Amino acid sequence: MRKLIVLLLLTGCSFFSKTKSTIYSLDRVPGTVVNVRGTPIAINSIELPPGFDRKELVVRKANNQLDVRGTQQWSATFSDLVLHTLAFDLADRLPQGMMVLPGETKPAALRAIDVVLEEIAAGPDAKVVLDARWLTHHEHIEVPIASLDSANVASGISQAIATFADRIVAGLSPSPQNH
Repeated sequence: MRKLIVLLLLTGCSFFSKTKSTIYSLDRVPGTVVNVRGTPIAINSIELPPGFDRKELVVRKANNQLDVRGTQQWSATFSDLVLHTLAFDLADRLPQGMMVLPGETKPAALRAIDVVLEEIAAGPDAKVVLDARWLTHHEHIEVPIASLDSANVASGISQAIATFADRIVAGLSPSPQNH
């Protein structure tokens, strides 16, 4: 009987001592405004690699395995964070009115961009890799990070998205030969 009471007490205590989650977000990284003219742009859709659009942070391990960190979570689904971070990074780099942000009313004339992220992850090495396709462009970005600690992963992904925004803006800019 005594063992049963001790067992019940221990089980009850573990029920009430839930593990707390650490919440991470992506940071906007300021950029240089580039003088691009023409039709305003908007991100029409973002596609993430299978297994990555979730609330938990995911890091690549060796042998194509994923480390899903259940108590280390994003503040929203990963696709929403990537969409908003990329959109606001683009808005920082484009002239006022050139970027239609998520939730804003879309003008009649609009250049919609579909983004396919073939890769956006840290690991197994201490770096974040972003491979993306948009319109006719393919971008490969690698950002070294100090470790695969979740805070470093979030910071590295933020930096990779900012670099991707720089490349999108450069791809929208007319080349000097066209002048």
